[in-house]
Amino acid sequence: MIKKLREFLKQEKLDYLLINTTDEFLVEYNELSNCARYFVTGFSGSTGDVLLSKDKIYQFVDGRYHEQADKECDLKTVTVVKLQLGQTFLGELTEKISSGSSLGVVSKKISLNFYKNLKTKLSKKHCKIKTLNFDPVENFHILKASKGKNPVEQIDIAVAGISADEKFKKIAKKIKQQEVLVDTNLENIAYLTNCRQYSTPFSSTFKAKMAVYKDRAVIFSNEKFNTKIGEYFKILPLQEFDNAFKNVSKIIFTPATINHYDFNLIKSKAAEAEYDFIKEMKAIKNDAEIAHFKKNYQRTDKVVNKAFDLVCSSKNLTEKQLSDEVEKEFLKQGAKQLSFKTILAAGENSSVIHYSHPSDTVIINDGDFVLLDCGGHFEGGYSTDITRTFIKGEPTNLQKKVYTTVLKMFLNAYNYPVTNKTTGFTLDSVARKIHRQSGLKDFNFNHGLGHGVGINVHENPPTISCGAAGKRVLKKNMVFTIEPGLYKSGFGGVRLENSVFLTEINGKLKIESLSHVPFQEKAIDFTLLTEQEKNWLKQWNNT
Repeated sequence: MIKKLREFLKQEKLDYLLINTTDEFLVEYNELSNCARYFVTGFSGSTGDVLLSKDKIYQFVDGRYHEQADKECDLKTVTVVKLQLGQTFLGELTEKISSGSSLGVVSKKISLNFYKNLKTKLSKKHCKIKTLNFDPVENFHILKASKGKNPVEQIDIAVAGISADEKFKKIAKKIKQQEVLVDTNLENIAYLTNCRQYSTPFSSTFKAKMAVYKDRAVIFSNEKFNTKIGEYFKILPLQEFDNAFKNVSKIIFTPATINHYDFNLIKSKAAEAEYDFIKEMKAIKNDAEIAHFKKNYQRTDKVVNKAFDLVCSSKNLTEKQLSDEVEKEFLKQGAKQLSFKTILAAGENSSVIHYSHPSDTVIINDGDFVLLDCGGHFEGGYSTDITRTFIKGEPTNLQKKVYTTVLKMFLNAYNYPVTNKTTGFTLDSVARKIHRQSGLKDFNFNHGLGHGVGINVHENPPTISCGAAGKRVLKKNMVFTIEPGLYKSGFGGVRLENSVFLTEINGKLKIESLSHVPFQEKAIDFTLLTEQEKNWLKQWNNT
């Protein structure tokens, strides 16, 4: 594969090729069978693109995947570029590209935003970008996405809280005659239509593109629909999208979610939207959605409690066996499927932040940390997400200190006195300060404190991190996670994650948890807790 790709570089007179993780819909969780990058380096994480040259292969990964990439890539041929907090993929990518060189990019697999920012940075180095309308990896390996075996279904209005037609009317008010809003973000389309499909693993969306006019919305999709979306909606084949805009004068788009290829189709009439209308609407959940989330987390909590019981009661249980039991229990509780691949790691493996290949030979032994990060899609197609770390048997003093420090990080962020100016950056800073003061300098916290949760398990906004995206203000009825973690290679790791929402009680904003799984008391060193933290823990245990 690599040899053939380098021959392609030579034929096309390119110095570098960017090989992507995603697909033409720019999804976060692309199937490995459809992931070009996976067939080049063998890295199976959800994100992390590759830069290939005539003599180098760079696999870029964020903090969640530092250890995993080292284990999965052939380090004799692949250089793993480990992005640290504050570093960006774009910045580190351009550092690796030599001045005066040429880079090939697949136009269907990069957003317009990324392309524009990349072009700006590379122009300073006198580099050229060549856009390719095909993925060169497909010349040598067939990429296959799951076919839509299940029809597209519409969720109950009792779950959505508002009909697709009513959502359309809200968006249509922002559109003038002879204008059209183009949206190719699958979560946005699923949200606006109130439709879900369970054909792609870990996704409740369906493959489609959308055009919203003043008087109608057209869904371009080849999937089978077993429902009428609404009075204002029409469904056409996906291939008709390319020629759908001849009779409009202005096409509104969002540069962060449209791929470069699709942008070129509308370029002559394109006008950038002031903001992503549908994404902003989607981020603020209505009362019906919040009620549905609560129901889903009651069922998710049962899954995690069952897993804890199995850890405590079973002998010679392997990571894979426990992971399989978790999936069975989700289905038993009514889940349509998992919302992401279960992370189940025992012992030293728990330091791998997104350890998503539970072993059928690694046995969970006394003294092991057991980190379980899991979630499901239930009948509404919204994601759940929770993490607990258990200790089988008796914990050591160091294990208790690490667990208790992570617990302190969670409790202080969760109980932060939120105002209408509080941001995700604020909450992240609270947790990092506790880590800095803990003395656990050799344990890393290489990920954000949390993320939004919605149809996709990672929704933005909000973002709970120390990055620029974290500086947006948190708003009432946003759903997000608080998930501090500390990890050390060779020792293990602890992550405690709860999904929460921002509510208002007696006129004051307050974070309220959707998850109510207890923390493991024998893993807590109560001498490390302040009196306030002990009271918070008592309140948690009484909910």
